[in-house]
Amino acid sequence: MKFIQQISAIVLLALLVSACSNKDSESKKGFTIYGKIKNAGNLKTLALQELTASGLILLDTAKVASDGSFTMQGTLPEKTFCIIRFEKGDIALLVDTNANLTLEIDGNDIDNYSVQGSKENEELKEIFNLNSSFFKAGKTVEDRFSSYTPETMTHAIEEEIRFSFDSIQSLHKKAIRDLTGSLSNSFAAYFATNFLLPDAELSFLKVIDEKLYPSNSNSKYASQLHNKVESMKKTDTGAMAPEIVLSDPFGKPVSLSSFKGKIVLIDFWASWCAPCRKENPANVLLYNKYKSKGFEIFGVSLDDDREAWIEAINKDKLLWMHGSDLQKWNSSLVGTYGIDAIPYTVLVDKEGKIIAKKLRGKDLENKLKELFGF
Repeated sequence: MKFIQQISAIVLLALLVSACSNKDSESKKGFTIYGKIKNAGNLKTLALQELTASGLILLDTAKVASDGSFTMQGTLPEKTFCIIRFEKGDIALLVDTNANLTLEIDGNDIDNYSVQGSKENEELKEIFNLNSSFFKAGKTVEDRFSSYTPETMTHAIEEEIRFSFDSIQSLHKKAIRDLTGSLSNSFAAYFATNFLLPDAELSFLKVIDEKLYPSNSNSKYASQLHNKVESMKKTDTGAMAPEIVLSDPFGKPVSLSSFKGKIVLIDFWASWCAPCRKENPANVLLYNKYKSKGFEIFGVSLDDDREAWIEAINKDKLLWMHGSDLQKWNSSLVGTYGIDAIPYTVLVDKEGKIIAKKLRGKDLENKLKELFGF
């Protein structure tokens, strides 16, 4: 579900594939994708685009013939994740350097396409279609939410809708994990971990990494996943939390190590992050309850606007220590701590060792009860 929403927001990068020299053609092999579309309607052209973290890169376009057939061709240096976009959905493909793929597509029911010539693309289709089913379930809840006006929306209805969203997301993650674990192809599994489960746990990623990296260390995908796993190990539960040294709102340095001897919640947040701001009242209550027992919160902001940061601290009455480098997502701490979304929390013990991560709401409250005994 999240993947489809992200793709719909991407600004397409129109980079045409240029002709290769003879020397290039010796080092790169060509791919060919044959397709036949039933119920193509007025569709005239299609685009094959590489899927990257920063957007879509155009690899090839093809004219759709009157009988719905099309052919795409090009060169790639290695296996590459691509999509073909249609009005009613997308098709994800792993295009090999010398792939010969055949697609059968129904323009009225994109999810039920067939792909021949590649076992890994058959498995990729399973993942992609499973994700699509949860996207549709989420869209149903979203449509229900939008049917209410501010006057008709009650707190009870809002909580019910939020519970429905949370339940769908929880089931979505479990279904993707279960399916990915049963797949024989590691590249298809990588697709799930990178594009569909960006917040997957280390234990899950390690299994995929151990299958993929040893025999595909030259692959950009295998290398990215391996580096992510190695980075996550440094902030895994039981590891010493990497040092944090930042400037507080007054420009004075504040460090994580200065809290040694106390239980510390490192709260990665930002003034512009609505879910973060929504968590703040609960954190204030926990801070006031346990502060005298040796509990501290270190608010690490991913803001880039100092005034907005200070205003949010004051408005939300966050009376704990704060720090920021005002670099937003360019902060080095994003990579150091493996942060993919905020709010993001890291709970650290008196010696600076990581106790838990991503605790919020009741989960955080219960953990602190366990640690402090009340």
